[in-house]
Amino acid sequence: MNRADSDNQWMELESIWKQQPVNAEIPAAILKWVRRQERRMRLVVAFEWFVTLGVGIFYAVKVILSRNQPDNFLVLVFALSMLTLIMGFATANRRGLWAPLEESAKAYVELGLLRLKRKRGEVYFNWFFWWFQILLIFLWKFARPNAGSTEPLIRNPQEVLIILTSCMIFLVLHSIYVYRRTGKEKMALENFQEKYLN
Repeated sequence: MNRADSDNQWMELESIWKQQPVNAEIPAAILKWVRRQERRMRLVVAFEWFVTLGVGIFYAVKVILSRNQPDNFLVLVFALSMLTLIMGFATANRRGLWAPLEESAKAYVELGLLRLKRKRGEVYFNWFFWWFQILLIFLWKFARPNAGSTEPLIRNPQEVLIILTSCMIFLVLHSIYVYRRTGKEKMALENFQEKYLN
């Protein structure tokens, strides 16, 4: 087969493809639902960046103002690396969720389902991150004496216990909320599939 035959075949295939009927009509209910989901996603992204920058600035100012603590730089590095990990996951988790691959009702419904799946993936990551931080704190606590540090790692244990307990309660409530909401939204998308795509 020479190049001219190949080009002719591609042109013939292109003309057949262009003759196929295209149903670009997207039901208003599906479009409205996906657009609402998209607005919610944008608000969450803005909130995440706002909180991340706030926490990063807080720790940077705290380190600058309290120079008498020997491990302030390590605390800053730890906090910033955790924030980087969180935002890296959030960015990677939202890849491919901003627009459907094509302008069809099926693509919009699939996009909605993928967003719900990734939202539940965020819950798994939150729990993983929670236990990862606890593990790092314990490792740091046991490694400090070997590094020659005599300062206690946790200077206010009651305050840390309150914060850890509050975070755990928030994670439990957030997980329940996300699973219930995504379950309801999945049922709505499955109803759209039955109504418009079958």
